[in-house]
Amino acid sequence: MNIFRLSGDICHLVAIIILFLKIWRSKSCAGISGKSQVLFALVFTTRYLDLFTSFISIYNTVMKVVYLVLAYATVSLIYLRFRKTYDSESDSFRVEFLLVPVAGLSFLENYAFTPLEILWTFSIYLESVAILPQLFMITKTGEAESITTHYLFFLGLYRMLYLGNWVWRYHVEGFFDQIAVVSGVVQTIFYCDFFYLYFTRVLRGSGKMSLPMPV
Repeated sequence: MNIFRLSGDICHLVAIIILFLKIWRSKSCAGISGKSQVLFALVFTTRYLDLFTSFISIYNTVMKVVYLVLAYATVSLIYLRFRKTYDSESDSFRVEFLLVPVAGLSFLENYAFTPLEILWTFSIYLESVAILPQLFMITKTGEAESITTHYLFFLGLYRMLYLGNWVWRYHVEGFFDQIAVVSGVVQTIFYCDFFYLYFTRVLRGSGKMSLPMPV
């Protein structure tokens, strides 16, 4: 454990809580991509199967359980409790274009050809692109509420801090996880434009972040 990983975990948790509370308090999931949330729930499910096979620490176990519970709770709010407020027409990203290549790559590029290892690898690859339906939805509608952008900011910050974690571990422990690092870099790149708009528009007091409409 190092400061980058701990800070990253906190930012990740804050992002998930922000989104859950936003939906719960407003009783609306308008502007939220249910598809992205389903993909994140799938990420946690396939990654944390080791809860049944190994114990690392109380912190590790608690964080995994919290992530799983909040992920499925958020999905249930979107598709069950507040489904009438869900904008399925705008949430139109074709997730099969993500799932099929990610599944294929996880079979081709992994550290061990075993079920748990392939599923772990699948979760790493999938996490790097799971936010795309949300970003696509924001681009399609042309704007995002400030609370949604705060969620995305902390999610992106979590990934950036985890890159710092990998650099730290490489220099201090001599440990390098190529799959996790490359996937993390790809995911961070997806947030670059968003970070620029977040700092130049949202933090200046605008209630919503307007984006250029797709042609």
